[in-house]
Amino acid sequence: MNRSDRRLLREISIVVVVKLMLITALWWAFFHDAGVPVDSAKMGSRIVAAQPAKLQTTSGESNAQ
Repeated sequence: MNRSDRRLLREISIVVVVKLMLITALWWAFFHDAGVPVDSAKMGSRIVAAQPAKLQTTSGESNAQ
């Protein structure tokens, strides 16, 4: 590894570390207290009610080939 490669690696590493620090600071400032309350009874009723609809053909013909 030559000198310019080491310099580039160091600069990229610094930029990545700074970005991670900024992302962490933003998360801590705005999202760390955010919680989503989940009611298990409501969630269960939604899962049961969300059954897939049956596909219906409008022509009445089968798709046999």
